[in-house]
Amino acid sequence: MRGRYPISRRILLGAIGGLPLVASRHAAAAPATSSGITDALVKAAQQEGSLTYYHVTSIDVTAAWTSAFSRRFGVRTKNVRGPGYPTWDKWLNESRVGLHICDAIQVTDPSLIGPADREGFVANYAPEAGPQILPDMKQDGVWYAIHANVMGLAWNTQKASAEDAQSILSQGWDALGDPRWKGRYGTTTPASGGSDYVFWYMFLVALNDRYGDPWLRRLAANKPDVFVSKPPMFDRLAAGEYAIIDQASQDGLASLYLKGAPVRWTFPDPVPCNLTAQCISANAPHPNAARLFQEWALSEEGMLEWFKTTSVVPSRADIADPRLAARQDWYGEDWYREPKTLYLDYLHEAAFADPAKPVIPRWNGIIGYQAGAER
Repeated sequence: MRGRYPISRRILLGAIGGLPLVASRHAAAAPATSSGITDALVKAAQQEGSLTYYHVTSIDVTAAWTSAFSRRFGVRTKNVRGPGYPTWDKWLNESRVGLHICDAIQVTDPSLIGPADREGFVANYAPEAGPQILPDMKQDGVWYAIHANVMGLAWNTQKASAEDAQSILSQGWDALGDPRWKGRYGTTTPASGGSDYVFWYMFLVALNDRYGDPWLRRLAANKPDVFVSKPPMFDRLAAGEYAIIDQASQDGLASLYLKGAPVRWTFPDPVPCNLTAQCISANAPHPNAARLFQEWALSEEGMLEWFKTTSVVPSRADIADPRLAARQDWYGEDWYREPKTLYLDYLHEAAFADPAKPVIPRWNGIIGYQAGAER
């Protein structure tokens, strides 16, 4: 299957090279690259004083990351965090009625950006670091991936025995249907956002013959609690409310691990992967601050800042987490294993970009989920 790549952390970025570009009104000609972080841009951004950032990454980690930007340039950020699809819809609806609040926005489903771009809501801006972003982790002048994430399974070592942990490692994705986890399992709805949809799409569309509805029914029998956002689920796992969760992203769990939480994670094969894309609002109230932020976010300095609080896959081939080579933190733990096969095929498929998102009602029907019943 195209899009399932054998990987190691060293070649993970190279594996992404085959992704398609998202069509937009700018596709015919790439915009000119900016002059980067100039004194004039910094001064203009400082005069504006602040920017509003709609994001899907976890609150604490993002706050630490954007604080580094504010310390460097003296421009405050107002971070507004929410699930991916609802946050994107909020921004679109605000843009359509002329309520311009957001300056820069994240999304984990890049297929959404093209339609918004065609409506004129995305700024045409190519930051200086644009050429360093891997070719198909961007649409020049429209959006750029600030990083990628991989998703696996995680467990609480105080709620899961050594035998339980071994069963997770040996069963892989089938572990979620093991009756031992009934009433002890947390998950998130595919309606939450792009990363959540990527996760369930892999099992119910791309790997339907191997997993599909029978596999999902076994999961449903374990009566998982359903969240609309992953960070609260990660926190509940760390607190011991659950023994196991799915969609366990290293970027979300690493900060908890570093705080001493009893969490471990693994990446069964293949591993769903999502991009965290970022663009600028065409009607940003603080356009210079937004452009300065985009410049910094894609710079070496901005990307390395993530590694101080979490772990992500950079979208630049010249940047890597320094802890990997040093075998620091979880990289030095006996239980940790790098992902083997990266699933990216969805970015080639029109079915994934279908605005009806047919995986959602199918998942709802089998899980027995209704919106508003989540945790």
